[in-house]
Amino acid sequence: MKKPKKSKKFQYNLKTVLKVREIYEKLEKEKFAEAQRKYLEELERERKMKDYEMQQQRTLKGGLQGNLDFASIMHRQNFLKKYKIDVNEQENKTKEADQRKEEQRERLVKSMKDRKILEKDREHKKQAWKRLMDREATKFLDEISTSKYFRNMEERLKEERLRAGLR
Repeated sequence: MKKPKKSKKFQYNLKTVLKVREIYEKLEKEKFAEAQRKYLEELERERKMKDYEMQQQRTLKGGLQGNLDFASIMHRQNFLKKYKIDVNEQENKTKEADQRKEEQRERLVKSMKDRKILEKDREHKKQAWKRLMDREATKFLDEISTSKYFRNMEERLKEERLRAGLR
């Protein structure tokens, strides 16, 4: 770690890197929000398809108990078989969207960690800079008080010599 420099104002040497990390994190948040939105859309589409499938199955069961003709029943049953395949495909799309969302969440968490690491580094360097500035201020005050002490001491010695010389 580099020794902090004396200056009137604290300046973080990785300020631009931190700014880039903040921008990257913001982009990752936006990407995650988009992945979340797509996942919720796929989930809603899957739910609607399953609801429609259940409705069609209830209609088919009602038709079996009622007086529908055989061709109509077979047609509805074939439709439900094909629709079941569509539902399974939609379930797969939902799983893929969920997986993409989780991958994006991991990237977001990583970018947040990277930013937080730099922020902690900035805080540590700022504390080190404050300690240095406090030591410098203390050293300056010590020099002032030491010089004042020696000046007073010289004045007393001169006065004592003058008094001793007058006697």
